[in-house]
Amino acid sequence: MDDELRTVVTRVHSGEETAFDELYHLTVRQLYRTLYTYLLTREDVEDVVQEAYLKLYQVRRRLDNTRSVPVYLRTIAINCAKRKLRRNHPVRAPVEEDDVSDVELVKGVVREALQQISPADRLVMGLFYGDQASIQDICRMTGEKEGTVKSRLSRARERLREVIDHGT
Repeated sequence: MDDELRTVVTRVHSGEETAFDELYHLTVRQLYRTLYTYLLTREDVEDVVQEAYLKLYQVRRRLDNTRSVPVYLRTIAINCAKRKLRRNHPVRAPVEEDDVSDVELVKGVVREALQQISPADRLVMGLFYGDQASIQDICRMTGEKEGTVKSRLSRARERLREVIDHGT
């Protein structure tokens, strides 16, 4: 955790109300990226981000500035996202290709390929590649063993390769 974040967490812990806003602004982009890889829709991500910060706000006085607050926040958010997916959330329709740029087309192909991967594998892949989290951090956030996380990464990479190369 960098010095600025550590200072803000200390201020949050002491009860300074404006400090929580600062904490939000320092951490929300990373959290949004993590959740988008997992949930794939902006609406779902926004719901989960709101729920995660609300839960963090409720325990703000108990935050320990020696612990990695971003990891703790992502753990809360991941658990919220898992609950959301368990509610039989419908899969979104594939991206349409009308009047899109090459970049948008590639994003659409990747998004469609990600829909072919299980949510748990997608989450691990997003944490590892998107957030550059270590295997150990991913284990702490998801509650899974190291071997499981490594298997999920391998399986997700292989499945993405198949979908992108062969469209299956």
